[in-house]
Amino acid sequence: MQLPYFMRGARIDLGSKIVRLESLDELFYRRFIGGKGLGALLLLNNLEPLVDPLSPDNILIFLTGPLTGSPYPGASRGALVTKSPLTGTFLDSNIGGGFGRALKSAGLDYLIIRGKSEVPVWLVVSDTGVSFRDARSLWGESTRKTESAIKREMNPAGVEVATIGRAGERGVLFASIACGGRMFGRGGAGAVMGSKNLKAVALTGQSELPWFRTGAFMAEVREAREKIRMNPSTKKGGPFPLYGTTFTTHVTNTMGVLPTRNWQEATFEGAEKLYDAAFFAKKVKSTSCFQCPVACGRIVKTETGYGDDSTDMLRGPEYETVYAFGPNCGISDPDTIIKANYLCEGYGLDTISCGLVISFLMECAQKGIIDGNCHFPAPEFGDCPALLETIEYIGEGGGPGNSIIKGVKRLSEEVGRGTERFAMCVKGLELPGYDPRGMKAMALLYATADRGGCHVRGSTLRAELLGLPVPVDRFSYDGKAALVAGIQPIYAMMNSYSACLFSAFAVSVDDYARALSALFEQTVTVPELLAAGMRTWNLTRYFNCREGYSRQDDTLPARLFEDPVPDGPAKGQTIDRSRLEGMKNDYYRLMGWDESGRPLIDPEEYRL
Repeated sequence: MQLPYFMRGARIDLGSKIVRLESLDELFYRRFIGGKGLGALLLLNNLEPLVDPLSPDNILIFLTGPLTGSPYPGASRGALVTKSPLTGTFLDSNIGGGFGRALKSAGLDYLIIRGKSEVPVWLVVSDTGVSFRDARSLWGESTRKTESAIKREMNPAGVEVATIGRAGERGVLFASIACGGRMFGRGGAGAVMGSKNLKAVALTGQSELPWFRTGAFMAEVREAREKIRMNPSTKKGGPFPLYGTTFTTHVTNTMGVLPTRNWQEATFEGAEKLYDAAFFAKKVKSTSCFQCPVACGRIVKTETGYGDDSTDMLRGPEYETVYAFGPNCGISDPDTIIKANYLCEGYGLDTISCGLVISFLMECAQKGIIDGNCHFPAPEFGDCPALLETIEYIGEGGGPGNSIIKGVKRLSEEVGRGTERFAMCVKGLELPGYDPRGMKAMALLYATADRGGCHVRGSTLRAELLGLPVPVDRFSYDGKAALVAGIQPIYAMMNSYSACLFSAFAVSVDDYARALSALFEQTVTVPELLAAGMRTWNLTRYFNCREGYSRQDDTLPARLFEDPVPDGPAKGQTIDRSRLEGMKNDYYRLMGWDESGRPLIDPEEYRL
């Protein structure tokens, strides 16, 4: 049986400059698939408990999945796994574009990076080996300039560069890693990279991927492409190709779940400017990930030039960026949001976390808790220049000793005065743009997601907002534990075989099972894939419990319990504490965990 892997990874020590190739038994590929699953297994086995995420002992793991680099549509994402400096939890992130394909072409299934270099370095990883390059001349440069400089030096076609900006260098705990304008976004992996004096990883190679050439697999590729071509959401002229994720602003505002002014409200009076014809007319062209026909990415134009080269053509913001810097900060000017996105890309900042740190400061200023005389910025809701100035302040590392670069949880602890009740995060990870007061399953999802407050580790949006596959009562708590418990392992599975959540509107788990069966040349069933997803979800939960998390941490900001939604279709809604606890009881039982939320697994089964 030919497995669609190289069956090897590279272990890199930045301190000693030693590189070692290693292999894994094929059993682990079958049990964990790749991507997130394999990364969770490697993290648990290679990281001692309670390691400081910014110490040399933490590890960064870059991975591929079995479909990465293949022509199968929407299935070539790259994955990253580490321990988050923002939350202290398990962290996985994935990225589109060409990063995953490039790592696969380098002839590796994964990289494990440990230690700290004495001086800044960047790595070249190819099918001929790993080399270390001096990055002192690049230290302090933006992600765009760094990527351009490395590509000029290397020159071969197909090179992909994952790099940090100044935010990662300066220890911003929500710093991201950029690659071609796309991001390993959430949880602070960029700060981990910066703590290691690692500026960039350049990937290139010519390794053959023969397992993707079989007739049976290509037949599955053609069928998946046809389904994408016919699906209302992904077909030409559908919302994803036309608008990317930004059409979501209309959905959330209409349903009354669009967080506004740091979650004080759930509809925004200026929202229409962020999804009207003039906003969408800013799109110049579409962009796509490797071998994806959906092409949901956008290049947009601004009214005035803005950027390293004074261009007015910038990468368009996704919904989460529109939410975080738009309604969440009381801003309806599209150009300001586009420029905010541009700044975050250059600094290497997670736009969700950055937006919520700024909206927290805005509410503190609104309430008179901070003002212009304190050592924090005190921007006001709706102030566009102040928003951009605060992003620059954060990207440069903030003021001496303050917590603005450490995320909203630590920032609220420093500011005090009761501000923790509106620090909108779970386990330290700032919340995305869906108010769970108006969709109760999302409350449980946020509370239990393995990397903290996150909607893409199992999303209930289709069921609660779109009524897919069948409508559910979004204000009811009944049946929501089963909904969340059923969907989270599916997302863990998809993040393991490198699938995009948008193409999954058209391509089902059954389709992926057939594609993997063609690759493995042996039947892979849906129950087997779901079991792998559950195995991965149990493993990431076990890791978090090992790091000190328990049931009491599966909760939400006080605002969601105490402040009813003041307006719109969800007016009057809150999260009932006792009902959340009841959902948690049902959820733990369905997951097979004990009452504290700890998985009942034997860790020896996961030893390498």
